[in-house]
Amino acid sequence: MLQKIKSFLSKGNRAQWCVFFLFALVIFFKGVLFHWNCFHSVLISSLWHTPTEFFRFWGGKIIPALFLASFVFLAKKNWWTIIANFIIDIWLIANMFYYKANSLFLSYETMKMADNMSGFWSSLYSYMGWDIYIYLILSVLYIILYWPFRKLINNRSVVKFGCACMLSILLSVIDNICYAKVMNIWANATEETAMVHSQMLAGEQFTKYYPFGNAVYWATVETCTDYNAWANFYIKDYSIYTYFPSTLIFSALRPAGEIIPLTEQDIKRIEPFFTNKKDSIVPNSNLIFILFESLESWPLGEVCGHKYMPNMSTLLHDSHVLYCDKLKSQVKHGNSADGQMIDATGLLPISNGAVCRLYADNKFAGYAECYKNAAIVNPAPGMWGQSKVTFGYQFKELIEPKKGEHWEDLELMQQMINYADTVAYPFCVLGITVSSHVPFTHGSKYPKYNVEGMPLIMAAYLNCLHYTDSCIGEVFNTVFTNERLKNNTTIVISGDHTIFRSVDEEFDTFAQEKGINMQTTKTFTPLIIYSPQIKENVQITDTCYQMDIYPTIMHLIGCEDYYWKGFGVNLLDSIARHNRPITEQEAYELSDKLIRSNYFAEIDR
Repeated sequence: MLQKIKSFLSKGNRAQWCVFFLFALVIFFKGVLFHWNCFHSVLISSLWHTPTEFFRFWGGKIIPALFLASFVFLAKKNWWTIIANFIIDIWLIANMFYYKANSLFLSYETMKMADNMSGFWSSLYSYMGWDIYIYLILSVLYIILYWPFRKLINNRSVVKFGCACMLSILLSVIDNICYAKVMNIWANATEETAMVHSQMLAGEQFTKYYPFGNAVYWATVETCTDYNAWANFYIKDYSIYTYFPSTLIFSALRPAGEIIPLTEQDIKRIEPFFTNKKDSIVPNSNLIFILFESLESWPLGEVCGHKYMPNMSTLLHDSHVLYCDKLKSQVKHGNSADGQMIDATGLLPISNGAVCRLYADNKFAGYAECYKNAAIVNPAPGMWGQSKVTFGYQFKELIEPKKGEHWEDLELMQQMINYADTVAYPFCVLGITVSSHVPFTHGSKYPKYNVEGMPLIMAAYLNCLHYTDSCIGEVFNTVFTNERLKNNTTIVISGDHTIFRSVDEEFDTFAQEKGINMQTTKTFTPLIIYSPQIKENVQITDTCYQMDIYPTIMHLIGCEDYYWKGFGVNLLDSIARHNRPITEQEAYELSDKLIRSNYFAEIDR
């Protein structure tokens, strides 16, 4: 029987066609599974109510598979398809990890920042699941099915290769027509997409037909204020495969890191957020800022009968404290580094890439410029480009361990306390915690509380928070037992970003059963500010933004006359909270322009 099968396949080189369809089928299934894992839909029902959209969606999965598989006809030996499968797996898995961690997809600039993961690669373990392994399983299955054909392919066929390519190109042309129709439907679907579409039409476009399908790239700053919205739309409505060449063409047309001057229209738009610069503004308060890694709001309450963060939970009720439990994280591709920039400067992240990588040499405005003594305490050398951005953000000193060493949070807090004890007042110090970074190894090794049935990663996270909270307690003790510090120091604590941003049914089910006030798709980071300037306890339940931290600090340290006001609002002003001068999207757009133009350096000339 086996001999008859081999004889049948050998006639007319049918084995080559079998490998072609097998390879195409595996690539196709991987693309569909990726879409399902990210968006939990495959648009089956659109076949009945919007056939054009159905064809466009599935065309985006079929065309790349056929095109890649067509190269089978050019090779005498097709072992390269095994390597290609694993390369595709790397691309899909990398995007899955990034999407789970940040709700974003990889961009070209993000790929170049992989070295920033040094020391944090273990954090990927927490995102491992069946949706990661499935791609590798399909590759192994391909090898098993391919193996019987490996010796039956004995010739190249340019004709068959040409036929397969032409089929892909023909489908691509038809797909472009469908894409254009769906694009118009999408453009008017919501206010956000309408804004992106209007920006696209307002500037230069680069449209290219190629075998993978249709791609529209925005080649100018004016038409690319939100890379993430474009990436999400493109992958959701087309293909993760075609997204790869899209990122490369995008970066070629609009290189990141370029200094792009503001137009007269841009300058008019940003004028309301600046005042006349004063040569000397002296703060009336010291400032201690603790940037708490991955801190979310829900652990500040009681969780399963335990107070994991007793020091911070107690502080919430102090008469000199402002507490906001719904602070929306506004980080993008720079993640934690973006969080630091927002807190220190009041600016929002650029649309693609990270400021600490692309614009670290720029000058920025921030509260640190008002202090003669201002330092950043960094737990690990080389992290987030601190050697440059520390001074770009107007801090005067960078305190960090020697190369190859790192500080746990207790050592970090001691360094902050030592700085406060040795410098003249007023001073400013920003400390960056790291012990609560995924995969929460500190909480796994030294658990304080164990709750039956609690997901292991949640338990490790909470125990990490308990440890960091105890370290922060040392700062509280130092400040509150020193009369000079207590009456003349503002303490700010906030998370750099949320951590449980992807859908995790295990977490949500457990939280619902135990009455924990959390939902993985709707988490917030808290903001806690202690200041003698706050005369009564302020509890804010409105949804606020990370960009509000900067103007609130400037008010509390008496630097409201500083020339850069920020795009957020002073959270102590309830009227301002409900009457914001611009939307969040407008703030992103204007911040992008200020950073890329190096505006703060220009106005100092």
